Amino acid sequence: MSNYFKAMLANYIFFFANTILFLVITSLAIRVMGQEFYGLWTIINAVMLFSGIGTLGMGVVVNKFGSEAGENALGGDVILTTGFIILLPMAALCTFIILLVRGWMASHLDISLPLQNQFSQALVITSLTPFPQFISRVPIGYLHSQLKNHQTRLVEITTNALLWTGSIFIAIFARNLVWIALWGLIVQIFSLAALVSLIARMHIFHWNFQFNALRRMLGFSLYNFIENLAMAMFQQFDRIVVGFVLGPAAAGIYAVGTSVGLRLSMITGQATDVMLPYASRKDTLNERTGLYKIFRKLSQAISLLLASIGSLLILWMPEILSIWISPEYADAYSYVFRLVAFAYIPLSVSRLGHQTLIGTGHVRITSLMHLVSSIVMLAAVFILASKFGLIGAATANLFMAFLLTFNIIVYRKLSGLILWREILSDISLGLLLPGISLALVAWQISTPLRLLATFMVLGLTLALAFQNGLIRDQASQLIRQFSEATDFKKAPHR
Repeated sequence: MSNYFKAMLANYIFFFANTILFLVITSLAIRVMGQEFYGLWTIINAVMLFSGIGTLGMGVVVNKFGSEAGENALGGDVILTTGFIILLPMAALCTFIILLVRGWMASHLDISLPLQNQFSQALVITSLTPFPQFISRVPIGYLHSQLKNHQTRLVEITTNALLWTGSIFIAIFARNLVWIALWGLIVQIFSLAALVSLIARMHIFHWNFQFNALRRMLGFSLYNFIENLAMAMFQQFDRIVVGFVLGPAAAGIYAVGTSVGLRLSMITGQATDVMLPYASRKDTLNERTGLYKIFRKLSQAISLLLASIGSLLILWMPEILSIWISPEYADAYSYVFRLVAFAYIPLSVSRLGHQTLIGTGHVRITSLMHLVSSIVMLAAVFILASKFGLIGAATANLFMAFLLTFNIIVYRKLSGLILWREILSDISLGLLLPGISLALVAWQISTPLRLLATFMVLGLTLALAFQNGLIRDQASQLIRQFSEATDFKKAPHR
């Protein structure tokens, strides 16, 4: 089994653990905090995450340069030093901006005066989180370039668990946004300390500044900043927009819905994150034919995965929300969640093309396309939410389907042609089956018919999955290695 597949497998193991944590914590947080307080915490969390645009996409930059091979590759100590030098002033700048806008944000939320004061004070503490949050991107990027994904994922899930469980306990006893923000800062510092200790064990870091490295990494990070800005606008700032247009409670509901949709993108992300260093290495070694074959096989696998999971989410969303949160919540918002889930499927398909283009150095294309798509989507959120409420905000996410152009560009750059037959063969099922599922539930089909549709979706995707050579080969290797390990344990030792 290749190191790339092992890294991908580690990503998925921790992803499923993180998803279970997300399901449990979100349901508990809504019940404990109430919709308005939860919505306010969601907005503060979105501000903290949105400030991540100031990292200039440094995690991706470090991943890209750390995975390069050949005589022009930079040393690990040079990459880490340069990353730290770039991010420290950016963290200070983001802190200043948050402090500057905190009063304006608090005054424009439709909440009581005591809550406005709490919100403003909480943002003072949140303004300090860019320092540990930004610096963390450097060790994360380097560890990913060395395919040590299991280490960063362990830190990530621990950080999320501490952040949310601590916030819930504070809400039970104090119900104070300031204390919750302080806890978030402490958790970010803990996360940074854990990541720095992982880098220290590799014995590669000592201060080694090279101006050429600064120039190369800044040149790449300029477009990554645009990319980071676009992603933050789409994944975090849209929640703030909904909060201003529809109120904190609606922002909390929208945040939960888009978090569910984001899980679909994260499912593909566990594989595509590994594609970035793989594509970077293959590109620097001029092995594009092999890269194209893997790209097609992985596209097919991702399409099948999204076809099954996306369809099941759409078909059974009311039942999922009833068990997860409450039957009343399901009755009120299941269609909103279905729309968000469907909207995130083309975005999830596009992630493979996105990471492959970055790995091959085409960050200018991805950043500009991502920025345009995010601006259009945010404008649509504002307009459609104003007219149609949460249904409109959910529908606006469909504008991100434009990013499927990433995949088309990869086909063109790696093969020299745009072969629509190959493109449709590789990705169409992942878009078609969820679309049919959404049409079926719009007609309000009965539960027996939804069961029949479920069996048909699962049967079709499983049959096609085992025809995919990449899935079949890796599954065979995994089973063989597991069998060998089991036989070794059973054998008598002398």
